[in-house]
Amino acid sequence: MANPNEALVNEPREAILDAAALCFMERGFNATSIDDIARRLSATKGMVYHYFSSKAELFFEIHHRAMDALFEELEPVAASDLPAPERFTEMARRYVHTLIRTQPYQRTVSEAVQMVLRNSTTAEQRDQLTDLQSRRSRCEAMFMAVLEEGMSNGTMQASRPRVSIKPVFGAMNSVINWYHHREGETAEQLAELVNEVVQVALRGVMK
Repeated sequence: MANPNEALVNEPREAILDAAALCFMERGFNATSIDDIARRLSATKGMVYHYFSSKAELFFEIHHRAMDALFEELEPVAASDLPAPERFTEMARRYVHTLIRTQPYQRTVSEAVQMVLRNSTTAEQRDQLTDLQSRRSRCEAMFMAVLEEGMSNGTMQASRPRVSIKPVFGAMNSVINWYHHREGETAEQLAELVNEVVQVALRGVMK
């Protein structure tokens, strides 16, 4: 994320989304106010409302951005002609790296899932969350298609693929809850961490 003061001048809409994502990650959606977001930006509440009509609009835009970031990384690999195990592994690697890179946005997605489970939404918000949930399902379906291809040619394994895919995602998605950026962390160290998570996550489906 860019320096908030610089970003607020050059890309105010992006700066507001970044600040809101951080606030939602730290406080949760219900506990975050527009005032909180404005304070993080050292801006006025009026400026936030100039670009977004409500906290819910911010929330849903962040959710879309989080999913866009994942699809941007996954789709080229899913469409490639790599063998199924290599394709699945590279998709997993990109997935985990994107979760880390966009962690505040992804944590907001997680909060959205919990909102659905708690039913703490309006009817209109539930409709929007249902639409967004379909995008999450499409993301899982991309991995499922590769897993089933690998099973069909004997290069991957799963006795019940729709069950086996769940712990794969559980392990990968866990990074948004426990990862913390370390001062001085290099790209190589981050890549090693991603590879370790992927190795553990995919253990059950790789031969």
